[in-house]
Amino acid sequence: MNTAVLIDGAFLRKKFHAAFKKDITAENIQLFTNDLLSKFNLSSEDLHRMYYYDCAPCTAKTSTPVLNKAFLFEKTPQYTNGTQLLSEIKKLDFFAVREGTLQFSGWKLKKSAYNKTPLADDDFEPELHQKGVDIKIGLDLAWISYNHIADRVIFVTGDSDFDPAIKTARRNGIFVYLVTLNHMVRSELPDNCDVCLRNGIRDFICI
Repeated sequence: MNTAVLIDGAFLRKKFHAAFKKDITAENIQLFTNDLLSKFNLSSEDLHRMYYYDCAPCTAKTSTPVLNKAFLFEKTPQYTNGTQLLSEIKKLDFFAVREGTLQFSGWKLKKSAYNKTPLADDDFEPELHQKGVDIKIGLDLAWISYNHIADRVIFVTGDSDFDPAIKTARRNGIFVYLVTLNHMVRSELPDNCDVCLRNGIRDFICI
């Protein structure tokens, strides 16, 4: 059976950072996917392709909230690291990267500064929102199932909103395996999958 693996990149990055207190690398993602396949008794010979969905770093130009100084996201370490990560993932065997956009919607006060006065620029953090990622995942699930690209999908996500797309894939004869990395999701999501693997990130990656 051909297997397609769909990875919600932002979800995987957050789970990795929460567990290991550092940013994920392309090597970590490769190790994760290798172990993921082995958990289902699969190998690269059973693989159609890995699809990794994430946003390219924000490129907005704005100003700081207190001193009103020019602020360029392209000059930040987050931009450099995010760009490098996507570039390295694209070089991995059997990987395809689907990119959305990261939009800046303003500055929000950090929790650590709620009772602080006076406030400084460092007391704020950018409010960023993903655009276009969820729709790409949903469309690819439909495309894979309607065109019989793969017989089985392993889907790594903690987003309960994908329930309709998963139902569509199953109606078209695709076996859907959900990997939640021990994240709490609405019951409808695992209920509408063929198999739900709830293992945490540490069950896949040892650091």
